[in-house]
Amino acid sequence: MSFKSEPIFNQIKDTLANSGSTKDLTNSIIVFNLKNKEGKTKAWKLDLKNKGELTESSDFNDADLVISIGDLDFKKLVNGKSNSQKLFLSGKLKVKGDVMKAANIETILKKVAPAKAKL
Repeated sequence: MSFKSEPIFNQIKDTLANSGSTKDLTNSIIVFNLKNKEGKTKAWKLDLKNKGELTESSDFNDADLVISIGDLDFKKLVNGKSNSQKLFLSGKLKVKGDVMKAANIETILKKVAPAKAKL
């Protein structure tokens, strides 16, 4: 496994499959575009607008928000060891699209990603 965050995305997928409605989170499609330390990129699309599901996808066309972040920084963000504002201000988290929705990303991740994911 070349992406340390992959288990987090698997847990998000399971959480969405078992939780039912996600309409209270945000009515948007968010793409997480991650880059690992080998320089490879991989993207996951979190659809909270239509289906309430997470899929691997390189299609960013319908995304309301694209978040580009390093693999390990994403892991730190989900596990509460860093926050989105610090990552953004240091240039480690880049946002394309609806910036207002990006302000809620930590809240969204706390609801769909289990706290302190075991990796």
